[in-house]
Amino acid sequence: MEERRCRQMTERVPPCHEHMRIIYANDVQVADAAGEITLLFQEMATGQARRIILNPHAAKRLSLLLDYAVRDYETEHGLPDRLPAGVAVEEPYHPPDNLPEENMVSRGEKGDRLIELVRNLGVHYGIENSFKLFDGTVLANRFLIGFKKETIPGDPQKPLMDVCLGIGMPQACLAEFCARLPEANIILFGYEENETASVYKAYLEFGREFDKVILNNPREPQALLIHLGFKWNAVKNAAPVTAKYICYPSFTVETILEKLSNVFYEGAHRPSLDIARGIIELAALRMRPDEFLYTEVTEENNPRRSFDINMYMANLRMRDLYPLLSRTFRHYRIPEDTFHRLYDGMKMRIFGHLSGGVDRAGRDFLTMYHGVKGSTR
Repeated sequence: MEERRCRQMTERVPPCHEHMRIIYANDVQVADAAGEITLLFQEMATGQARRIILNPHAAKRLSLLLDYAVRDYETEHGLPDRLPAGVAVEEPYHPPDNLPEENMVSRGEKGDRLIELVRNLGVHYGIENSFKLFDGTVLANRFLIGFKKETIPGDPQKPLMDVCLGIGMPQACLAEFCARLPEANIILFGYEENETASVYKAYLEFGREFDKVILNNPREPQALLIHLGFKWNAVKNAAPVTAKYICYPSFTVETILEKLSNVFYEGAHRPSLDIARGIIELAALRMRPDEFLYTEVTEENNPRRSFDINMYMANLRMRDLYPLLSRTFRHYRIPEDTFHRLYDGMKMRIFGHLSGGVDRAGRDFLTMYHGVKGSTR
């Protein structure tokens, strides 16, 4: 819908007439201030310049129009033969297949131990990194490692119990994990270093139930438990936490935004809503409405109430989110040098999903997940 509307707008551009002043520009600069975006167009040889000031709504519309106009140009004429000095075209990024990600960076002793235990299963696995932001704090040593249960040779319960016991899963969690294991098709383990502790995690994903719900009622599929999560302190003998992830396959983009506004971000946390909205709207330019996967998360005996929106199908790289990422770090009062240090290491990775809401300590937060590979669509 958005693409069709933008293409219609480009077709309505009026032809040049005698009262229209035209300059050729081979350089453009952009600046922003409160309530306005300024474009400075220059012709470098003659020094001619024109400044145009737009309100944010018009600037966003221009951004969409330019994006589609350039795509149409490249479809018809190909890429430009040459670009102005200082402008480079980046080659497509291909992550090295012969360098497993877990060998590229240390996750600390406890994180490395988890990866080693999963490697010993002999399965093909994937690793997804994330960072969590709340006021004045960024937690960046967080990852999930997942694989299909069916790839474990023989009966999966014994080798999975070995992994669980190897990272100290409490007995109460282990009993429920094993009881629900036959229903799961995907297994995920996780590790996180937060401001006070190290936390291990284990998740069961019930993908077959998701498929069943979609087949039973494709037009209005019912909500379902998509993940069951177990989390515990990797050092202290503290009470573990069980988390339930309820997926709402029928939610449209409009429903998701309405839910965020009315449930998670009413009142004081409006900036977080604006950031989430910006990311969703960006992904919506590349995804069908039914490709968004919206989930709500609750945990026992604590105030956590959060959401998760899977947007891997957009195939966005983290660099595509740069303005929104920068804004997010500023909102949570994270130093700029910290932001750029993290950004440089993840900018070529695929943006996966966004989580936010209120964490178990009652704080407003946002978490962004990213991986090496995105959608195979």
